[in-house]
Amino acid sequence: MATYPQYAPDFRIQINDQDMPGQVRTAVTSLRYEDGRDAADRVEISIANPNLQLLKNHIRGLGFHPFPSGLSLGPVRVGDVAPTGTFDIDNRLTLLVGYAPSPLEKMFAGEITGVTVNFPNGGMPAMTVVAHDYLNRLQRGKYARGFGFLPDALIAAILGAENLLLPAIDPTIIAGSTAIAAVNFVFGGSGRKQRGQSDFELLQEIAATYDADFWVDGSVLYLSRFLKDYTPRMTFTWGQNLLEFSPKVSTIGQVAGVAMRFVLREIPLDFLVAVGYDFDRESIVISVVPGAAAASTRSLLGSLLEIIDQPIGSPADITNSALVIAHELREKLNNRLTGTGSCVGDPRVRAGAMIRIAGIGPDFSGDYRVVSATHSIDGSGYRTNFEVRKEIIP
Repeated sequence: MATYPQYAPDFRIQINDQDMPGQVRTAVTSLRYEDGRDAADRVEISIANPNLQLLKNHIRGLGFHPFPSGLSLGPVRVGDVAPTGTFDIDNRLTLLVGYAPSPLEKMFAGEITGVTVNFPNGGMPAMTVVAHDYLNRLQRGKYARGFGFLPDALIAAILGAENLLLPAIDPTIIAGSTAIAAVNFVFGGSGRKQRGQSDFELLQEIAATYDADFWVDGSVLYLSRFLKDYTPRMTFTWGQNLLEFSPKVSTIGQVAGVAMRFVLREIPLDFLVAVGYDFDRESIVISVVPGAAAASTRSLLGSLLEIIDQPIGSPADITNSALVIAHELREKLNNRLTGTGSCVGDPRVRAGAMIRIAGIGPDFSGDYRVVSATHSIDGSGYRTNFEVRKEIIP
């Protein structure tokens, strides 16, 4: 494992699997990498553009003829500028970050999605290159279609394949979605539909149904109920490698349970399914009672987040709704204690990672899940800013 001696920040940028030309790399004034679950990772690279050389080559790469015959922007030597088309939209971009002389860590693999050129008054022209990971492909366009009784795991795989991503689906989701699809088919339930949604929005809906997360790593699309890290990757101590930390406690996590009222259409009967959390025993409590006894459930679990009327078309509707309830409860409880902080740049701080915060007292020290992280390298050095939450329910 790299030891990350924090004195010489270094980075490496590859475009279409080729290292960025040296003269272009030295013109990089800053870079910024942002990652977070359920969103496309983003890289922003700012480059000084003397003599408009980078702009010239970029436009040529797009197939335009940018300058009239005879117009010169100054001498251009071989190796001084990026090859034609280096900054074209959809070119592959890879970013590695770390500290010299240790090996750099691969942080990002995606494609260029935008280029902005700035011509300031009295200053040097600059170019900003923006890239997103391959999850951004699922956000292009909105569609309306039905998938019949295909299992949700297969639908997720189809969405991945349509966007040139290799699906990696959690086996528990494959088994669960197959069983639910079979029950819906037997009892005449409704299949999954894409109602004017992007593929990204539909995948969000599927993930919430199974209380799962989804993300892209390289060209692989993951849909899983289990994250990779359950033990801290590293410890940050205030006054040492933790530069600052601001915890926040919110009453949003005081909800003791989430409930949904189900209505049988064939007979005049309704009942309440509630999922709560027992803080003393650190366990989930599930109760199913007739609608008339809803008051007793409130007295047992405390305040309930919401009660939604849900007509039942098949037993699969109850299963789906129970998973949605559990997802909602977990999200509310896990956002009770959140925080923002910054540390000396560390490539290991990534969305989904578990980190340990120390030196800030017994109430706030402990293990936190990273929700999002931003890595910045500029004239001030390498710094990592992050958002975290205290996980009550993993």
